[in-house]
Amino acid sequence: MRLSLISVLAVAPVLSGCLSVLPEPATPDALYRVEAMQKYDGLSEHLIIREPEAPRLMAGQGMVSEGADGGLRLVPSVEWSGSATRQIQLAMIDSFKVGEAGNALLPEMGVSAAYELGSQLKTLSLRGDTARCVMTLSLVTTGDRRLVALTEVSASQTADSDRNRDRALALRQAASDCAAQAAQFAVNSMPVSD
Repeated sequence: MRLSLISVLAVAPVLSGCLSVLPEPATPDALYRVEAMQKYDGLSEHLIIREPEAPRLMAGQGMVSEGADGGLRLVPSVEWSGSATRQIQLAMIDSFKVGEAGNALLPEMGVSAAYELGSQLKTLSLRGDTARCVMTLSLVTTGDRRLVALTEVSASQTADSDRNRDRALALRQAASDCAAQAAQFAVNSMPVSD
């Protein structure tokens, strides 16, 4: 009797490790991605486009809603199909034709470029039925890190209804519009090669 009580007490910690006390993560009803809204002609020089800097909550996969009190929360049942900042970066790159004299490139490609487009995602959130995106953009030379141009772009979109699906579509549109404005800024700010 004493031996079986000691055996049960010895095995109890091992068995408790097999039980999960955490709830299963909820699967979103839909995943959304930021898309390039138009294709610009090639660039005059190669351009490295960096992933936007952003607060962790906005940069992640969850879609963010801001309450009337300024509190942020994740929107249930909808998510980005990947990191929001990475998707904005890829949408900016996809806004340019490939194979021209200059191309928009990821830093990971290891290609030397004359210019670099950096950005800070200040806002990518919903407030009620209104989606907002605000980004600060900087174009710098890669050699001497000289600032060529600096601006702020913004976009907003009103959802068709208060359903999370429609709100997510509005946020996707606002993010895509910010990415398109960033690409247009690069086109307008890069010097034309002779």
